[in-house]
Amino acid sequence: VPDEPTQQMRDLLRTRKQFVRERSSHTQRIQKTLEDANIKLDSVITDIVGLSGRRMIEALIAGQTDPETLAALAHGRIRATTDELEAALRGRVTPHHRFMLQLHLDHLDAVNAAIARIDQEVDGNVEPFRIAIEMLTTIPGVSNLAAEVMVSEIGIDMSRFKTEGHLISW
Repeated sequence: VPDEPTQQMRDLLRTRKQFVRERSSHTQRIQKTLEDANIKLDSVITDIVGLSGRRMIEALIAGQTDPETLAALAHGRIRATTDELEAALRGRVTPHHRFMLQLHLDHLDAVNAAIARIDQEVDGNVEPFRIAIEMLTTIPGVSNLAAEVMVSEIGIDMSRFKTEGHLISW
């Protein structure tokens, strides 16, 4: 059984993982609602809940249906042309779609806020693991978050593993 700080870190990061999955699920629900309204935003924008997509979805919720006006909300970095955006934004958005989109956006915002709170809590509890995390992040491809997860799952006391094989099989 790991020590209390490791258990707490593990609990926080496992909860964060669940919230990230939930965020993905709600993003897919938003995409499904848009598709039901014949809005094909995901075919022209990589992240439909990113800056441009969010602006367009909020405008749809507010009642804007003109594809030209909606396409003008796109950030300049969007690779899609204005014509492609306008074609993707031609649809039939009903009050039901607006309600569902708002519901999912609200929930998405709540999940994002929860993830941010968890990140703050992890940052506040990382001190006992700081050296191990710093060492792990020197490995190419290991981000700070990945290092935090590794430390929370394995711990920092390697003496409990007789060999590398024992660590891998754990």
